[in-house]
Formats: sequence, C-alpha cells, structure tokens
Amino acid sequence: MKISLIGGGSYSWMPSLMRGFLSNSFFNKNIELCLMDIDEENVNDTYDYFNKVKKLYPQSDIGISKTMDLDISLDGASYVVVSIAHGGLDAAMEDHRIARRYGFYNLKGTEVGIAGCSRTIRHVPEIVRIAKRMEKKCPDAWMLNVTNPLTAVTRAVKRYTSIKCAGFCHGVRNHLKCLFPLFGADGWDGVEFNVAGVDHCSWHLDIKHFGRDVLKMLRDKGWIERAKLGNSIAGYDDPFAGRENQRIRFLIWDIIGYFPAISDEHICEFFGQVTKDKETREYYKVYYDRIVERPRTKSRDRKKLKMMLDGTVPLEGGRVSEQIDDFIAALNGGGTYVDVLNYPNEGQIPNLPGNMVVETKCTIDSTGVHPHQTGDLPPILDSIVRPIGIREELYMEASMENNPDKLKAALNTDPLVNDFRNINELCRELMDYNRQFLT
Repeated sequence: MKISLIGGGSYSWMPSLMRGFLSNSFFNKNIELCLMDIDEENVNDTYDYFNKVKKLYPQSDIGISKTMDLDISLDGASYVVVSIAHGGLDAAMEDHRIARRYGFYNLKGTEVGIAGCSRTIRHVPEIVRIAKRMEKKCPDAWMLNVTNPLTAVTRAVKRYTSIKCAGFCHGVRNHLKCLFPLFGADGWDGVEFNVAGVDHCSWHLDIKHFGRDVLKMLRDKGWIERAKLGNSIAGYDDPFAGRENQRIRFLIWDIIGYFPAISDEHICEFFGQVTKDKETREYYKVYYDRIVERPRTKSRDRKKLKMMLDGTVPLEGGRVSEQIDDFIAALNGGGTYVDVLNYPNEGQIPNLPGNMVVETKCTIDSTGVHPHQTGDLPPILDSIVRPIGIREELYMEASMENNPDKLKAALNTDPLVNDFRNINELCRELMDYNRQFLT
C-alpha cells in the first residue's frame, strides 16, 4: 500500500503523523509512505526524522520515500493525505494584513472573514488541481484532507472531481478532552457525545459520561458563572496552533443555549460581537494575534525538529488525535473506528443541504464510511451553520470562476464584514493578490 503525504515537509504535522503509522501494528509491513513537498530542505528533514524515529518502533517495517514531483507521489497511491499551506507563511500573514488594512480582524482566519475568504480563494483551486491529478494517476484513491479551510476544501473536491474525500480535524475531541476534569472523566471510557456543524463551528447536542448528562453537570457546577468572572476555565496546548482557551465558549453557550465544540480562538471567528474591535476584544480578554503567533509557532516546530535530528533533544514518541492511520486501517479490515469527520451530508443532518460537507461523528469499517445521524439542527444553530456553508460555497465558486461579484456578495453577508465601504476595492485586492498562487 502506498500512502502519499502532500505537504510532507511540514514540521508541525508530519512528525506526529509518522508516529501514528509507526505505532499502528496494522502497518508493520508492505506499506510505503511517500513524502512530497515543494521545499527540499523541509522534506529532507522530515525524511531524516522518519528514519531516525523509526528506531523507536523496531516492530515496524514501513518504507519511506521522498519527492518534489506531485505525479511521482500520486502514481499508484491508495491514499493521499493533503496538509498544505499554499503560498506558505507569507501568504497566510498577508491574508490578515489585507483584512486589517480595511479595518477587519480575524483571529485564526481559516474559514470566514476577509482572511478566511482569502485563504479559501487560494487553496480551493490548488486542492482541486491535486484531486484532478489523482483522477489521472490514482483514480480510486482517497484524499484525506487536513488542510484549512477544511469544510470548503473537502466540498470542492466533491464538487469538481470524482475523488473520494474526507476531512480530518482534531479540534472537537481535543477541546472536549481538556474539559474532562470539570466533570470527573479520567479518559474516554464512558464518554459519549453527539456533535454537528461544520469545521470549527460545530456544536455539542449531547454529552454523556456513563449515562450522566454532562452539560447539566457543567451548568449545575457553575462553570458558566465562573466564565463570566473573566478567567479561562481550561486550556489546551495544541501541537499545531499553540495555547487555546476555554472560556468564551461557555459565554456563548449561555447566550445561544448550545455548547460550542471548539476552543475560544476558533468559535470567536463566527461571532463578530466578540472580536469586532480592540476595545471589544480586550473586554472579552481575546488576545490572540495570528500575525504574531503563527510565525512563532512555525519557528518553534522547525527548531524542535532540527534539535531532534541533531540529538540536542530526545525524539518524541506518541500519537495525536488526527489518527488517519486508524481510518486507513479500518477501511482495510483493521477493525472499526469512530471519529469526527468532515464528510458530505448524506442525511446525517437532515435539515442542511445534501451538497454541504458537515462535521459529525462517523463509523469507519471495511464497508466504508458511515456518518452518524445527529437529527435536525435546532433552529438557532441552523441560522448560524447554514449561512457559513452557503458562504463557503460562494467563496469556492468565486475562486474557481474568477468571479469577484460572487465574492463581493458573499463577503457582504459575513458577520465579520460589517462595513460596505471600499468593498469593491477589497475584493479586487483579494483576487489580485491570490492570482499569483493559482496554477
């Protein structure tokens, strides 16, 4: 089995992904991981890291190769994992700089607002290009996507190609796990949850711990009231995104009536009431600055891997939440696996359009991917989630069609874009800037 890793030189993502395959007994032999990246130094480093860390897993006989040629990496692949930052760090930072020049602010900037729109314009055509090459080189392969904007990209592959695609995000599980101490859970044993939405805007419809209603427990223990006092209730050190906080999601829960499934820094992206200006952000104690934090995180990850290679620090072991290896194993007879996926809506959320990609739990086994039925989204959540899906579709279409009018119409309904002035100039700048990355 050949598994192609596009973006295989990622210092943040590849080391943990490699350890997942190495530690999974299903992949002991007859497996080749093919690292593909356009940055030669990066892919050489992750290749060397694999060969070094493999010594910690003597039971594994996984093979490794590397290339800077997309077609070579795709040729004969059974699975294609895509983890790219098209345009690199500079483009990601320019997304935010453009937004701020026009008076708009994003926290993460991966889906919505000016920065999220810009990222979508740039990434959708590139992911579609990769998928179309897959139609030529490995038409039966799955694309397993971890690239943001996750929902929009996964939708684009479904819309414009014949390639099977699923999107993976670790956020829901990680940001539930960090709350375990609040309701007395020692681990996942006994924890059940029902989640629905789109990536980074999913909502817990139900959480149980050995049959007990966790949401009621959290309310009864006063965690919403503690959030109102202004202190972070819990935190999570995301290996890719840095420190993420758990407080404003409790405030939104109190206001909306439903509990966000993701951290403050992500869910705030969908609520301009929290982020609209500096005074408001300070009031809510939202201090994350992507232009400052993202370069720092990337530099940290690069330095860390370099130090592991030269022996300055010990090699890391262990796994991460995005267990793509378990997904692949389950599809190939390695048991049953349940995880949160972004997947085309086949009725799992009946009152959302069938063409949307939605985020719910799914069961994966040798017969395929089986999304869990969540039931209809409650009306208030429908009013939040459905427009996001519509706008992501319009951003996708604007990019593929080079249509600034469609882009303008979608942006003008984004809650983070609350000023019509200069919108024509803004849309032209977004299209002009990202045109250089469209191949």
